[in-house]
Amino acid sequence: MILHGVASDHLSPLPVELERRIQYLGHVRRMSPSHGEDLRSELRQLGLLELTFEAWLKGPARESPAQHITASDRVLDGVVPSRDIPGLQILDPERPVRYYRGRWVDPKAQTGRYVARRRQAYGADLWCYVQVRDGQPERMIDLPQRGSRWRGCDEAWHLQMALDAQRGSPQRFRVTPGLGDAVVLEFFSPVPAWARRRWDAIGEPVPSTGSLFAYRIPKAEIDEERRFARDTLWIEEISANFR
Repeated sequence: MILHGVASDHLSPLPVELERRIQYLGHVRRMSPSHGEDLRSELRQLGLLELTFEAWLKGPARESPAQHITASDRVLDGVVPSRDIPGLQILDPERPVRYYRGRWVDPKAQTGRYVARRRQAYGADLWCYVQVRDGQPERMIDLPQRGSRWRGCDEAWHLQMALDAQRGSPQRFRVTPGLGDAVVLEFFSPVPAWARRRWDAIGEPVPSTGSLFAYRIPKAEIDEERRFARDTLWIEEISANFR
């Protein structure tokens, strides 16, 4: 189980004997029950509130790539034309999905709808979803959309996953052997924070060569994580020997 939050009047809400059992993995605090121990009930009696895994992850409802794209297209259809967008860069779906940085290009002759970033006077570039024709912008919506509970990058990365899957070139992940009863999940493109939070809960980040980031997770969890990657992120597995 994962511990999060702070106590209002004390450094820790836990007695010393439980405090010593906390496992620290980066920013994550975990505690595992001993054999025959009802740790969940004990923590409740100490005043801790239990959140379900789904409530803590705060992920989106499950839908198909087409449904996800249609929702964004509907909003884009309803905005007024945006002819001048300074500093615009688009994520080119024609570029290889395994090289994220290489997918960012200046619009030239492209026509279609793209995840993009645009320059602002102060601060980091803004995320957006843009319609271009022959390299010229026609319409644009900023991300995150109004009322969203996620960051702009989270919405943009998830939308790009849907766009890649819809066009038949889904993003990729790889499973490689790990130490002991563990495997390593490797990813080649960034993913929304709610997906990273899931892997923080069951595994730990590890260094990786040849991928953007990686997590070590127990072998017992890998089948469920394969389903999550396919059904929620719309990404596909490649062979561990594929380079």
